[in-house]
Amino acid sequence: MKKIVLGILLCTMFLSGCSLNNSNNDNKLPDSKSTEVAAQSNDIPEPKASTQDSSDASKQNSTNGASNEKIKSSKDSIKNRTYTEQNISEKVKEYIINGQGDKAEASKIKWSKSFLNKADIVSLYKQYVAKGGNSQDLAKFAAYMTSNAPILNDWQQLFEKDLNDIYGEKVVRLEHLNKDLYQAYVKKNNKEVPYVVVSARTGYFHG
Repeated sequence: MKKIVLGILLCTMFLSGCSLNNSNNDNKLPDSKSTEVAAQSNDIPEPKASTQDSSDASKQNSTNGASNEKIKSSKDSIKNRTYTEQNISEKVKEYIINGQGDKAEASKIKWSKSFLNKADIVSLYKQYVAKGGNSQDLAKFAAYMTSNAPILNDWQQLFEKDLNDIYGEKVVRLEHLNKDLYQAYVKKNNKEVPYVVVSARTGYFHG
C-alpha cells in the first residue's frame, strides 16, 4: 500500500515539473539571433527611385527643351526670311554689303554704298515680283536689281566723289566701254592714265 501511495506521489511531482517547464518556455524571451532576424526584417529600406528612371526623365526634359529651342529658332528664321515692301530696302542692302560671305569673291553682287542708298529698291522689288520673281528669294532679287536698276542721272558725280574719298584721285575723263561700264582716267605725271573701270548702274569700280 505504501508503495502505491509513493508511486502516485512521484507521478504527481513529475507531471507538475513538466507543466512548470512548459510554462517557463512559453514566457522565455527570444534569443539574440531571433531578435536580429526580426530587426532585419523590420529594417528593410523602402525602394528608392531608379537612377535609370531619373536619367531617362532628365534626358526627356533635355530633349523637350532642345525641341522647343529648335522650333523657336525655326520660327525666328522664317520671320527673318519674310521680305515685304516695308523691309526689303534694309534687307537687300544688308545682304549685298554683309550677307554674301559664303560666295566666291568673283560671284558676289557688288554695289557702291552711295549708289545703293539712292536706288529705288521698293519700285524694283514690285517690278521683280510682278514679273514672277520669288518674293522671298533675296539673292535672286539682289541679282535682278543689279541688272535692272535705272542709271542715276548724277552717277558720274557720285562715282567721282567715291573715288576721291577712297583713293584721293580725281577723275579727268570717262570712256564708255560697253553697256554700263566706263573706263575712268586720272592724271599721273601729267599724263592721263586708265585707273579703274566703273559700273554706271551700281557705282562699283575696280582696277
